[in-house]
Amino acid sequence: MMDKTQLRGVIPALTTPFLEDQSLDLDGLNDLCKIVMDDGVDGILVNGCTGESWAIDDSERAQVFDTAVKACAGRVPVVAGCSGLSVAETVAHVRQAEAAGCDVAMISPPWYIMLNQDEIADHYDKVLSEINLPVMLYNIPRRTGVQLGVDLIDRLADHPKVVALKESSKDWGILSSCIRRTGGRISVFAGYASHFGLAAICEGAVGYVDSSTPVFGRRSPQFYHASSTGDLETARRIQGDMAAMLKDFFGLGTFPAAIKGALDLLGRPGGRPRDPIRPLTREQMKKLESAMRRAGLLDDNSANDGLSSTTKPRHSPASA
Repeated sequence: MMDKTQLRGVIPALTTPFLEDQSLDLDGLNDLCKIVMDDGVDGILVNGCTGESWAIDDSERAQVFDTAVKACAGRVPVVAGCSGLSVAETVAHVRQAEAAGCDVAMISPPWYIMLNQDEIADHYDKVLSEINLPVMLYNIPRRTGVQLGVDLIDRLADHPKVVALKESSKDWGILSSCIRRTGGRISVFAGYASHFGLAAICEGAVGYVDSSTPVFGRRSPQFYHASSTGDLETARRIQGDMAAMLKDFFGLGTFPAAIKGALDLLGRPGGRPRDPIRPLTREQMKKLESAMRRAGLLDDNSANDGLSSTTKPRHSPASA
């Protein structure tokens, strides 16, 4: 069992690359895992919200877990998104992750059902009683429709299988309270580097789990290092750059279409999203490329047709 303080640093929430026919691009996922490890990250997360977990069936989930574990080859821990609508479904996902050799299961409250706090507690208690993998709690109320309350997080932090929390409510009061209330018993990660990364690390968070890290590349680990070593000038500058970039492109398309488009422009495995999410149009890709050039993520020699001249994307942009 992973030690409760072992998980820390920068953990990118990876997209799941799909080919033009929307089939899994496992070679692309393998490459993406290796690329971000070379950037200097401290772990990876697959099959989360960024990974379009809602679109992946049981067979594909097992392949995603297996590919990630083999690509990482023990260099960094693999966190597997294992949330489900029921205890049985969640447990089945965790067992897939365990069979593949993943290190941690990330579990949110069930979505759509709108459980109260006692029912959410029952869900976690029953799941934890049936699994062996360590667990990262996941609070993302805008996706689940319910808040994983601070009191419940505080109680679950005492469970020997609960090792971490990804706090993605975008509410600083909740994030700060979780850091202080859990008192180092679990590793608390901010969900957004560009929003709360610096403040959270100064407050006591051990890092962040962030979907934009694969786009920012080595800048993201540099930001974490600056934040965690007290180089506030550097940390503020990098966080400002990241926030400005995300402001420019997160309004483009439905998440995570813009992340995938940005990866394609960088020559990293992005691929198209799965239906019903549309890939960015050619006009949106032009705006994205301009934003990335302004942020210094692409050089000014990139083509002006919405695709970098040095990039061969794995899908074609939708027509404008």
